[in-house]
Amino acid sequence: RSFQAKLHAEYAALRETTLARHADVLPADVVTYDAFVWGMTMLLSRGVDLKDEDAGTGQLGLVPYADLLNHSPYSSSNFMYTAIPFSKQREVVLYADRPYAANDQVLISYGQKSNAELLLLYGFVVDRNRFDEVELRVALAEDDERYGEKAAFLASVGLTAAQAFPLLIDRYSNELVQFLRLCCASPSEGPLSTLSFTEPLSLANERAVFEALRAGCQLALEKYPETEEEDAKLMGNAAMFATLSRRQRMAVKLRRNEKRILLRTIRVCEQELAEFDVSEARL
Repeated sequence: RSFQAKLHAEYAALRETTLARHADVLPADVVTYDAFVWGMTMLLSRGVDLKDEDAGTGQLGLVPYADLLNHSPYSSSNFMYTAIPFSKQREVVLYADRPYAANDQVLISYGQKSNAELLLLYGFVVDRNRFDEVELRVALAEDDERYGEKAAFLASVGLTAAQAFPLLIDRYSNELVQFLRLCCASPSEGPLSTLSFTEPLSLANERAVFEALRAGCQLALEKYPETEEEDAKLMGNAAMFATLSRRQRMAVKLRRNEKRILLRTIRVCEQELAEFDVSEARL
């Protein structure tokens, strides 16, 4: 929905500027919203990143045949837009990231994209995508006795009371932890303006942070109609999985990978909480 909203906003801005100024050559009945969406679809799904060797900059281009190459998140092959020696012409050259044998498929990277982005833009997902992520939304508790103080503090730094953060398969962001430290700050921690959220505020606060993160992941998991185990069982049944359409198979893979990220984050939180138990027992 957010992508559709962005397309509508982009088209509205285009109509008010470029299309309005050049209505004689770009009439509204030709450059319709559907035509705009088609053009953006072609650009986003077929465009390749070109590095200009001479200018030292990059640009997006539509290059015949280059758009036929498949994606790997591990590929470092790249396209160069460069001058042909002893000529005024220029060419696009693909530099492979390693030696390839005859008939091997040369792969490129479409960028550091999550599976949700790959599915939206290109119609597929990658099983072992190191850039895969799931968005986790967290917010101040409205019944927090310091809600007003915390909301005002966030507003002073340009943030709202609710934020979204990416969870990756092997990590979560420092910004997420810092936001949760603020959310979980109790009156005993002192005035918010005196606190440094880049470091633990207290053992109790840090425990509350990981309890909140675990609870947020558990709530996110509950929103899926099937469990990760059910998805794994479905994918493991080759005959049953083959009865689904390609889009359905991609959707199942996407949601299963998202659940795996959430489950791994829960396990990390439980490890952290277990270490807090040990620390508190020693006190």
